[in-house]
Amino acid sequence: MKDNNILDKADNTILTNLEFNSRIKDKDLAKLCHLSKDSIRYRIRNLEKEGIILGYSCFIDYTKLGRICYKIYLKIHGSEKDWNNLREFIDSFNSIFERFEAQSDWNFGIVYFAKSLYDYYSFERELFTNFGQIIQSFELSQMLDAEIFEPRFLIENKSKSFQVFGDVKDVVLDEIDRQILELLLKDSSLPLIKLSENVNLSPDATKKRIQRLVKEQVIKKNVTNINYQKIGFEIYKVFIWVKGYTQEVEKKIIDKLADYRNVRNTIRMIGPWKIEVEFACRNYDDLYVILKDLRISFPENITSLNYAIFRNNVYYPSKKVIDSK
Repeated sequence: MKDNNILDKADNTILTNLEFNSRIKDKDLAKLCHLSKDSIRYRIRNLEKEGIILGYSCFIDYTKLGRICYKIYLKIHGSEKDWNNLREFIDSFNSIFERFEAQSDWNFGIVYFAKSLYDYYSFERELFTNFGQIIQSFELSQMLDAEIFEPRFLIENKSKSFQVFGDVKDVVLDEIDRQILELLLKDSSLPLIKLSENVNLSPDATKKRIQRLVKEQVIKKNVTNINYQKIGFEIYKVFIWVKGYTQEVEKKIIDKLADYRNVRNTIRMIGPWKIEVEFACRNYDDLYVILKDLRISFPENITSLNYAIFRNNVYYPSKKVIDSK
């Protein structure tokens, strides 16, 4: 594991600004870091070579394509072959947004964007038909919405966030729109001229299509996939059970979570727990301080705080844009 002390302030500034803006210009990063553009390019190449920067992608809000988000957590047993078969099965579905693994109460997490309740039911039935013999238990919940926070744990940074997965809309995509999104999913750092060549449009026409997709909130951010484990952080997902869950209580808890420098996202859920929150911490001691503070702050409302360390996260396993028809 690469020691985070090897990274200096400039590296941390680069990672912080790249995570939710993979298309940021070298000159802008150079200005922020007080370095030359050549130095910025050199540092980014090194971060890629070290496996800290894993790639560049596009955050698509599938609720704007008429989809509803379901989250499935599985407790499984079985051989490594069984696990590999399950991974391959999950990755074969275009509607899978993310899968992740843990060694805790649940082994697998799946985020599935369904076009209807029957669509989800069909997926679940196929999942249990093929793997019911190794699934010991499972939990199903529905994601209401999420707030994603720009990183504040590498450098002192103003609190910025953006909302995703809210009200369902049905933005219509044509074939060229889907081609653009698929290209951005694979590499959101592609220059506009390269994007336009791949879809046989002029740069201006391609830019206008991207601007429409941003305006319609289909494209939320052009992102950089960063391996935080490489620089000394663990990603903890915390599940919050609440009683007396009024609108006022919800707001107080969400606002409290947003104040933590380590927070990565907060998700409002319909299911066994009401809130999921993700933290980036150097170790469990840092997480313990946060969990203790939450319990002390909401003794009458928070009934349980469970957590898990998820690994092997795979986003957009199929690298395909789901059909919006």
